[in-house]
Amino acid sequence: MDNTGKFLRGEDTSRSRVALDAIRPRFFCFLRESVGTGKIKGSHEGWVAPAALYTAPQGIGESSWTTTTETVLAIRLRGGVVEDHNRKAIRKSGPRREFALQPKGSSTRFLCFNTLEFGHVFLADSLLDRACHADGHSPLSGRLRDDLSFVSEDRIQTLIRDYLRRAFDTVVPPTTLEMEGRALLLVDALQRLHETPRGYATEPRGGLSAKHLRLVCDFITEHLSESIYLDDLAGLTGLSCKHFLRAFRQSTGLPPHRYLIMRRIEAAKRYLLNDKAVLADIAIKSGFADQSHFAATFRRVAGVPPSVWRAKAR
Repeated sequence: MDNTGKFLRGEDTSRSRVALDAIRPRFFCFLRESVGTGKIKGSHEGWVAPAALYTAPQGIGESSWTTTTETVLAIRLRGGVVEDHNRKAIRKSGPRREFALQPKGSSTRFLCFNTLEFGHVFLADSLLDRACHADGHSPLSGRLRDDLSFVSEDRIQTLIRDYLRRAFDTVVPPTTLEMEGRALLLVDALQRLHETPRGYATEPRGGLSAKHLRLVCDFITEHLSESIYLDDLAGLTGLSCKHFLRAFRQSTGLPPHRYLIMRRIEAAKRYLLNDKAVLADIAIKSGFADQSHFAATFRRVAGVPPSVWRAKAR
């Protein structure tokens, strides 16, 4: 997407890690320029599941109908009622029925006759299949249900809304590690909708071993100022990303991205004890994008701005 809000076809190549590059989806033009505008988050950041927010002042008409080039989770955020015309019986959005799963290659025959705001989360085949492979299931891509539009599925709706909320948080931007974890939660929820209860593989119930926990925590501490990915951490333990998330949380009481933030705040506090240290430098050394990101996160965790904490620490 360029700065004018126009959506362009094309594959993001901002990260050099080939394995994860293959996971990111290929964007498609859902709205014609005359219908609406939007913004994308996660493409340049290298997220495995980029997100988009759209505004359609005139709603959605037949002229916007197209075919998805990647699997999409769509959700109506506010505005007019959306109608799904992909089958004989028209389905409409409503309370607790605001999301639609659009499998790769499916048509987007949706109509709305009033101003509409909605969001998308893009899921590549390789991301969908990676989580299933970890559980011993057959690949999820190619067998996604095409009837999951405007049905009552509270968990998925909540996960999509939370994903978009964090994706476009400008006060405390999310880390790549956090968005990888949230993407896997979305895929896990989709997997559960496509498997029978007897189809689940047995999942590890315990936490990480003391050795693996120490390896992971040491790795995080040593790379605080760098981007850390789930693959990096899970690779230290030999677990899939999905199982690593659960085991790490069971061992520490925190998901990896929150543990990372806590370690970064602790490091920042040590730097703050040096009266001559500049806040902008502390932010970068502690792993934050800039001073404003650092200040907002610090205040949320510590309860006071960094300058106030420094004054009290004296």
